[in-house]
Amino acid sequence: MRTTTFVALSVVVAALPVVSSHAADCTFNPAQHRNERQIRAEVSRLSEIVAPSAATGKRRSVPPPKTSWPTAKNFIDVAIFERQQRDGVAPASISSDTEFLRRVTIDLAGRLPNGDEIVAFMADTSSDKRDRAIDRLLQTEEFNDRWALWFGDLVQNTQFASGMGSGVGAGRTPYYRWMRAAIAERKPYDAMVRELIAGSGNSATNGPPNYAVRQRQGNGPLQDTFDNLATASGAQFLAMPLNCVSCHDGIGHLEPVNLGLSRVKRTQLWGMSAFFARTLFRNDGTAVTVNDQGTGAYRLNTVSGNKTPRKAPEGFGDTAPPVYLTGGTPNEGEVLRVAYGRLLTADRQFARAAVNYIWKEMFGLGIVEPVDGFDLARLSPPAGIDPQPTHPALLEDLTDHFITSGYDLRGLLRTMAQSSTYQLSSRYDAGTWSEAWTAYFARHYPRRMLAEVVLDAIHQATGRTIDITGQDFGRITKVIQAPDPFAIQQARGGFPYSLFLADFGQGNRDTVMRSNAPSLIQTLTMMNDPMVLRGTKRSQPTHVQLILRDTRDPAAITNRLYLATLGRYPTEEERGIATAFLTGGGTLDDRTEDLQYALLNKLEFLFN
Repeated sequence: MRTTTFVALSVVVAALPVVSSHAADCTFNPAQHRNERQIRAEVSRLSEIVAPSAATGKRRSVPPPKTSWPTAKNFIDVAIFERQQRDGVAPASISSDTEFLRRVTIDLAGRLPNGDEIVAFMADTSSDKRDRAIDRLLQTEEFNDRWALWFGDLVQNTQFASGMGSGVGAGRTPYYRWMRAAIAERKPYDAMVRELIAGSGNSATNGPPNYAVRQRQGNGPLQDTFDNLATASGAQFLAMPLNCVSCHDGIGHLEPVNLGLSRVKRTQLWGMSAFFARTLFRNDGTAVTVNDQGTGAYRLNTVSGNKTPRKAPEGFGDTAPPVYLTGGTPNEGEVLRVAYGRLLTADRQFARAAVNYIWKEMFGLGIVEPVDGFDLARLSPPAGIDPQPTHPALLEDLTDHFITSGYDLRGLLRTMAQSSTYQLSSRYDAGTWSEAWTAYFARHYPRRMLAEVVLDAIHQATGRTIDITGQDFGRITKVIQAPDPFAIQQARGGFPYSLFLADFGQGNRDTVMRSNAPSLIQTLTMMNDPMVLRGTKRSQPTHVQLILRDTRDPAAITNRLYLATLGRYPTEEERGIATAFLTGGGTLDDRTEDLQYALLNKLEFLFN
């Protein structure tokens, strides 16, 4: 930042709120906020920072005057709007075309819309243009990149994992390629999971066996590994944290946090783990081969390893038979892992968990929170116990929809994106917002873009390119295409990018989970990182360089920078402030660079 223009630029930055203005106020650690009320409160407060309500003044708990509700596009809107109308909570207006296009492009394709897309969308007057935009994005290669990233997070695909045996990282790239190909081929979600659960072969060349390898314990008896497979699959695919009951019964321990799991016994977890008791791991030091044996049992009475002693209850016997949590058992002659995959994906909770995971990706807040902490006893509880879902009937309708569709991931995303609820504005304009209304989804909740999407968006907005080559995954032009969090760090020239991704909460898919919480370090990074600064320079191959070659008109420069960076044209007020700054002294070239810098540091750029 040049000191000659810093004071003048500060006026622009004051008019266009930047990350640093509120980052410290909205920083939070998700691990410390597991209660659903706390999670909703954080979402609400962050929304008011990023997209303040149109009304001003102190928040109040009384509802604003009712307004007309948007048209209900599908069963999602019927459920959401009926509850709003019943309780007198009016929704925000439908988002503008540019707000919608930017949101849906980031959510479905993990990138910003480009200028041509924005201009064409704004010029389109057809009534179905939003539906057509959704369908177009669902068919793109970028969709496959974005949702392979999501699935990789879910199953924790990583080269390095604490506590696991050697060979865990050998298959991270074939694992990634398998999941991306499965999404590209429109493989049903339940089929993907069954393939992982029963995956066999060499982990360095095949994707699916890496699921089992990822859970292989590096020490302790084999039963620890079998427990890991049961608890990991429960957490990832049922959204039920079963780890506690791998050491003791839930009763007397889990009542304050999960009433349903407090009723689960350790013997039931052993029954889940027993489906993996015939899994054979052969480690050659660099990779692991996974196969199934014809014999083997989950033996009890162990006293070593990472779990409390597996003391068999009186009359239970020395081994635990394979019994799924809801009572299902293998068919005669059925491979145990195949049986487990069949029972798991036939469990209604499997579809229910997936629907809620996807809902949070699209709406910023789950119908059930925390999304990985389902309490089955609170889905439709008796009087006196609050239901966990904000909209229990809608959750079940979405679950039915997903099952009926054949577990079609694109179909589920299309239904969500087409709803008027998804298309509400982030800025609440129906009165003064109250945190008490967060569970009503009466506005769209903005959230910071994923770390990889932020990094790619900076390059797209500034006209810069990424060109990284990894030893095992080849050349990529977007960091969202990397197989795991360590890939960029290991790639030639990728280390500076890896530092940026760490600052923006990428995590490592092992001991540090992904976070999209804002922080002070992110503010400092956006203001000082050489990658950001290079993107503003006219001496580099950037949009600034190209724009200045094409025009010297301050209004035209302003329009093009806004379109490239924020996905919209400036308002009249913004255009006036920006053009006055561009002509306010110094050189137009220098001030164009500074305007690009200011736009990159707007909250609006980082949040979707």
